[in-house]
Amino acid sequence: MTKPANRLSFALAVAVLTAAITATWLLATRIAPAPPASPPLVSLEKMGHLVSLKMNYSDVIEFTEPRAVDIPWSQYQVRLGSTTILFVARGDCTLATDLRQARYDRINDAERTLTVVLPPPAPLQARINHAARTAGGSYFYAITDSGLQAFIPAAQHRTRAMNNVLASAQESIEAACRQPALLASAKDNAEAVLRSTLSATGWAPNFVWTAH
Repeated sequence: MTKPANRLSFALAVAVLTAAITATWLLATRIAPAPPASPPLVSLEKMGHLVSLKMNYSDVIEFTEPRAVDIPWSQYQVRLGSTTILFVARGDCTLATDLRQARYDRINDAERTLTVVLPPPAPLQARINHAARTAGGSYFYAITDSGLQAFIPAAQHRTRAMNNVLASAQESIEAACRQPALLASAKDNAEAVLRSTLSATGWAPNFVWTAH
């Protein structure tokens, strides 16, 4: 039979071995490095549109609205004159990158590098400033009628001319906002913001812009 002293020694050895294994496991658990965090794509997506450039716009637009009447049962018209408007257009436009369309490519966890694929910046908001002239808003500088329009004025014709010059000014602001130089500046500014954001989390990004 096993002596009590031997049984006690065996139990003590088992307890010591168990304690050593447990302590080793706990120590390894505490000092094991945490796996590297994934790039914060979700945080970029939550940013929505990243506005990276604002352009102030100012121009004088000359617009002529002809006035004519149709000749019945024909494809011809009789010109009755026109209304010419000089419009001082003031406004602004913002360029932004839609980060909801951003995606990651070539992620290297070991070197902490990645490529961010982005859609090109586009006008987010192009608007005419309708504030008072003294507050920097747009205004009609001159409205001139010619032909029969000058002798038989039609308020509806003038209203149509004013609405059309406003639409033309809106198109001019949007076109100015798409100038290649402005788009290039918007890209540079967006890259600077995103590089700072990703670098703060330990990642070194490269950027690729998709075609329009």
